[in-house]
Amino acid sequence: MLAARPPAAEPAGAPADHFSATRAFADIRVVAAAAHPTGSADNARVRAYLAARLGALGLAVQTQASPLTPQGAERLRLWGGPPAAQAVNILGVMPGRDPVAPAVLLMAHYDTVSGSPGAADDGAGVAAALEVVRALKAAPAPARDLVVLFTDAEELNSDGAAAFFAGHPLARRVGVVVNLEARGGGGRALMFETGPDNGAMVGLYARSVRRPSANSLAVLVYRLLPNITDFSIPKAAGIPGFNLAFLGRPGLYHAPQATPAAVDPGSVQHLGAQTLDIVRALVEADRLPPRAPDAVFADLLGLGLIVYPAWAGWIVLGLAAAMLGFAYVRVRAGGRMQDAQAAFGAAWGFGLLLVAAVALNAANVVSGQGRGANYYDRLAAVPRLELQAAVLCAAVILVMTFARAAASLWGRWLGLGLMVLAAGLAVQAAAPAAAPVLAWPLLLMAAAAALAAWRDPDLESPPVLAALAALAAVGIAQGLVLAHLAFLGVGADAPAAMAVFALLSVLLIWPLLAQAAPRRPMLALAAAMALGAAGLALSVRLDPPAATVPAYSLKPAA
Repeated sequence: MLAARPPAAEPAGAPADHFSATRAFADIRVVAAAAHPTGSADNARVRAYLAARLGALGLAVQTQASPLTPQGAERLRLWGGPPAAQAVNILGVMPGRDPVAPAVLLMAHYDTVSGSPGAADDGAGVAAALEVVRALKAAPAPARDLVVLFTDAEELNSDGAAAFFAGHPLARRVGVVVNLEARGGGGRALMFETGPDNGAMVGLYARSVRRPSANSLAVLVYRLLPNITDFSIPKAAGIPGFNLAFLGRPGLYHAPQATPAAVDPGSVQHLGAQTLDIVRALVEADRLPPRAPDAVFADLLGLGLIVYPAWAGWIVLGLAAAMLGFAYVRVRAGGRMQDAQAAFGAAWGFGLLLVAAVALNAANVVSGQGRGANYYDRLAAVPRLELQAAVLCAAVILVMTFARAAASLWGRWLGLGLMVLAAGLAVQAAAPAAAPVLAWPLLLMAAAAALAAWRDPDLESPPVLAALAALAAVGIAQGLVLAHLAFLGVGADAPAAMAVFALLSVLLIWPLLAQAAPRRPMLALAAAMALGAAGLALSVRLDPPAATVPAYSLKPAA
């Protein structure tokens, strides 16, 4: 869908103050001409090229060499790298008008894993940073310094970033960090991680970035994962900032095929344009945004970022509850629903969630997930696994809807809404950053229910049904984009998370779904979908390892 696609790359002739992925690709092609892990001759080649590029842009350039940690040295040894290798960072400083003001640090790593040219990870990030600097140089000097840091040994325990923040004099001047990453070779770029106390920083991001892609759920989930990037180092030290990456075409992650030709220019455009917008806002700010309580936020179909404080989530849920209550009282008074039917609807919704989660996990096991599964092979299978999950969710929805007559349309719908409301209240209390996943669809559903209860309780009026369909379309579109991002992030390992999106889809479309078609054809379609999902799972399990699997991941640990 359009909201999930990156923008088109701007041409080489784009205005000087714009980000152009076409211009950035000139650097990607040089940087990613070959694999260049730490300590290799190609790593030295890339380092010399990047230092020269920063110098040509007018930055004062220096390098910082540091020994690898034991963990980093051991991983390099397993790759066959030199035993005495060092991490060598490249730094460039673009002076601002105030040399003592806290500086903005723009960071990306230039090393790769063994065997991958790393055009996305992190050639795209390095090239985007160079293009951002070039665009900023087209304007007068900003208010504060911009420090560009190209780290080495990110793939070796983030040793280069750790060395910079542990001992380089410039590290003490850093007031905010913008880090660029990739895990794949395409898709929209997501701002998926922030520093601590992000409320004011996210507000600046929302005001500055013209095509945002961000949500507080991703920030919350990433905090719970064991993954690290270079941004993990300053984040642990309490330095605010942003981490951006694109996740599409996941089979290219660390792959030998991660060449410049394989990377989507639109993804580089989206990564770089967001970065330019936020870095420009930061370097031109008279004062950097202060610490403020974490915000709740999400982009609405990439058109803009909705941001509010955590406590405002109670207002969103309160509005949804008020509209649900209005619909409940009105249809109950009209004799179209009884309390027992609403209770059944809530239980039915819980059952749908449970059945979908069990089915998704079972299909994942059939597809080969478990001990011994190769992480990169599973990433290469993500497109099929995502289709498998979508088809299976649709099959479960049809079975749960049509296995018996859809008695009490209102009872099932409002009971489902009350169940989601209860879950939303619990999530709001425990983890408000995740609450929009439930609260926003619930708000749309509650508005639809209130409208229908007021104007057409029998759900027969074409204008009312059209309004319900329009509200559902907005919610479904938003949910599909978020579900896609969630699957790229965790779906190959935790597909049961998709059951939540199946439940929310039913919440939005139930009045239309329950009257859509005769029972037997729908059950036959569900059976066909289940067989299709099983076929997809078996195809993933039985096919040979993907060509994109890095060679080092197939070797037993020494």
